[in-house]
Amino acid sequence: MRIYDSGLTSREKAVLRELSADSRASLTRLAKAAGCSAATANKLLLKLVEKLDVKFTLEIDMDKLGLAERHIITIRFAKKPDDSILRDFFKNDAYAQDVYTTKGDFDLLVFAAADTPGNYLKWETDLATGLSDYLPTLRPSEFVFPHLGYMPLNSSFVNFVGDEMRIDAKDRRILEILNSNARTSYREMSKRLGINEDTVRYRVFKLQRKGIIRRFTVAVQGAGGCLMAYMLRYRFDKYTVADDFPRMRAHYKTEYENPPLINSSPFVVVLSGSYRLFGMSFGKSEADADRIGPRWHRNLLKGNNPKITRATVAKAIRGVLPLRNLDAEKNYRLLWT
Repeated sequence: MRIYDSGLTSREKAVLRELSADSRASLTRLAKAAGCSAATANKLLLKLVEKLDVKFTLEIDMDKLGLAERHIITIRFAKKPDDSILRDFFKNDAYAQDVYTTKGDFDLLVFAAADTPGNYLKWETDLATGLSDYLPTLRPSEFVFPHLGYMPLNSSFVNFVGDEMRIDAKDRRILEILNSNARTSYREMSKRLGINEDTVRYRVFKLQRKGIIRRFTVAVQGAGGCLMAYMLRYRFDKYTVADDFPRMRAHYKTEYENPPLINSSPFVVVLSGSYRLFGMSFGKSEADADRIGPRWHRNLLKGNNPKITRATVAKAIRGVLPLRNLDAEKNYRLLWT
């Protein structure tokens, strides 16, 4: 199945967009968005889960949780390990949030988040040591600021959120439950936590008010098409910020006037370190994904001698794919004004 001929009805598309913006949206709200009854909206929701393998999850503000160390790591192996070996290796890893096998200039893409530089460095060293049989070459860059989209967090992130964040064990458990299934009812959480529903509601509201939970959202796993990850280095001159960055902003604000079912650029982030920019683009084919992401950035920055490494995402070894359907302009955030 491909997203461009997915066979989804207009009602199903309306429900998906509503769930991407708020995956805890009530059936009444979904019905209003789709122009149908609540019973029909529930059927549409269940069909979407089946057709597109929709996961209900959270968009977390990592700064407010104290996860200051965030890195994108590309790994090239001299001897590529089997997926089963990688899956076992990352199975209980608290720092590796998303791990994707890829095909192209690198073999593995890892998004890691940690609380301190020391803990991150120890984790990265252990990563390289643990995979040393396969002679890995690591290229880490620090995740600085997202322009567009998000990277999902694995629920293991709650294990190393510091007490200084003023959230207790119950709050962490709530985050873990909602991150695994954002549509879990207050009644179900009440049973699992052993506290009353009103208290659960208050705690969820508190996590939202603090900005820790930025959004209840979805991650679509069965969209078909091609997801491409790319890392970009370029020479920086005085015109880069003055000319190129405003054009980049204009591109993201106009590219999505008639968006496909799934956002074609699920993630664009500024990096520091080995690379200056990381992106993930989504298209109906590899050539389409390349045109939307790497090729567009190469053409924009052609006067800055851009160097790009890219690879298509094969599968998620840990975590989920960051695909959803949101209004790109409304969700665009700019570092340079």
